[in-house]
Amino acid sequence: MSRRKNKTVDELRAAEAKALRERDEKNALIKELHKQISEAARRERNAHIYFRGGELTHHLGDKAELLTDEDIKLFLNYVFSFGGGQKIVTEMLEIRRGDAEGTVEELLSKAASGDKRVPIRSTDVQTS
Repeated sequence: MSRRKNKTVDELRAAEAKALRERDEKNALIKELHKQISEAARRERNAHIYFRGGELTHHLGDKAELLTDEDIKLFLNYVFSFGGGQKIVTEMLEIRRGDAEGTVEELLSKAASGDKRVPIRSTDVQTS
């Protein structure tokens, strides 16, 4: 049987320096990965924004540029101010989370075929 030889101070310092280099390399890798994650998340977020903005512009037609950002904000606030619209969005979210059965397409198809429409004019609003 051989006895384990104790490491010298120089060997321990060399091992420490190597461990510090490895730590610094890992930290640099982690930092780079965080940067890549942030960039990918920003690209995905921008893609969603551009797609949704494009859909809104499509429905507004070729004169969409005449409307200001404030006009669009007011319009969306108006559309989402009705309980039926809010209920549809809530149900869509439940389906996407898996908390409800069916598909968003089925939900919207049923909503479109029903009598419950979002009021277009104030005269369409039913009062109690």
